[in-house]
Amino acid sequence: MCGLFGFSDPKHTLTQKQIRRLTTALATASEQRGTDASGIAYVQGQSLRIYKRPRPAHEMTWLVPLHTTAVMGHTRMTTQGDGTFNPNNHPFPGVSGQTRFALAHNGVLHNDDELKERYHLPKTNIRTDSYVAVQLLEQDGRLDAETIGNAASLLEGTFSLSVLDQFNNLYLIKGNSPLCIYRFENGLLCYASTADILKEALSRCRFLSGSKEIIGISEGDILCIRPDGRLQMSRFDTTNLNKRLRWWNCGDYYFSEPKQNRILTDDTRTPLDGLLETACNMGFIEDDILMLLEEGFCEEEIEAMLNSPGLFYRTLMEEIYAPMEY
Repeated sequence: MCGLFGFSDPKHTLTQKQIRRLTTALATASEQRGTDASGIAYVQGQSLRIYKRPRPAHEMTWLVPLHTTAVMGHTRMTTQGDGTFNPNNHPFPGVSGQTRFALAHNGVLHNDDELKERYHLPKTNIRTDSYVAVQLLEQDGRLDAETIGNAASLLEGTFSLSVLDQFNNLYLIKGNSPLCIYRFENGLLCYASTADILKEALSRCRFLSGSKEIIGISEGDILCIRPDGRLQMSRFDTTNLNKRLRWWNCGDYYFSEPKQNRILTDDTRTPLDGLLETACNMGFIEDDILMLLEEGFCEEEIEAMLNSPGLFYRTLMEEIYAPMEY
C-alpha cells in the first residue's frame, strides 16, 4: 500500500506558510501508508516540478512556492523496485504529446509485464509496476480524461491514481484503492487515501476554517479539478479492475496440510495463494490474513480491509483481544 495526498487552491487563498504547513500535514499523516519514500509534484510558472526522496515524509522539508495552484503527493511502501533508487519512487514524470505530467499510484498492479509486451513499451531502468501507467499515457500522445481513462481501464490489480499536468489540471482516478476528498467553501480542495488520514492532517491546520463538503467519488470515476476550481467527472471501464482479486469465486480453497508442508506448483496453486501473495505484496502478514479467515471473515471483507489498513488492524486487534466465552 502507499498513500496519495494533495490539494488544489484555485483562488490562492493560502499563504506560503500555510501551503507548507498543509503539505507537511498531509504528507506526515500519510506516513501510515508508507515510509520508504515520499514526494510531491507542483507547477511553478509553466514548469512541472517533482521533489522526491527515499525518506519518510516527516524527514522531508516541503518548500512549495507562493501562489501554487495544486500539490500532488505520495508516500511509498515498497512492493516492487528498490526504494533507495530514487527514480523508482513517486511521483513519476511523463510527457504525453506536448504535455508534461506527474503520476502517482496507490496499489499493486498484476499485469504490467503483460502490458509492456502487448503495447511494445520501451525498456526503462525504473522497476515498479506503477510506471506502466506513465508509459501508456506517453504512448497515447495526448493527456486528458479520455486518455487517462483508456489507460486505467487496462490495469489489473489494485489502484487509485493521481495525475497533475503542467497546466495545473489535477486528475484523481478512483479504482479499488481508497480515496477521500474534501472541499471547503473558499474552493480549497484536499484529498488523501483515507478519511482518517485526511481528518488527522486537517486537524493540524487550524487556519482551515469554515464548512466543507465531501466530494463523492466511486470506483471507476475520474475527477478532473481544473485550475479555476471547476470539477469535471467522467468514467473509465472497470472490467479489468478486480479481475485477479476475486479469490472467492473459485470454490473451496482451504488446505488439509499445514502450510509449511505444502509445495506449490501450477497445478496445486489455489486462490488462497493469490490472496496471500497480494496481501504480502501490500505489506500485510500472512498469519494475520489466516487468522481473520479462521475467525469467520469472508474474502470480500478481507479484500475491503486490505484497502483500508486502519480498519484491518483494528479488526485484527479486536479479534485477538476479544473476550473469551466459557
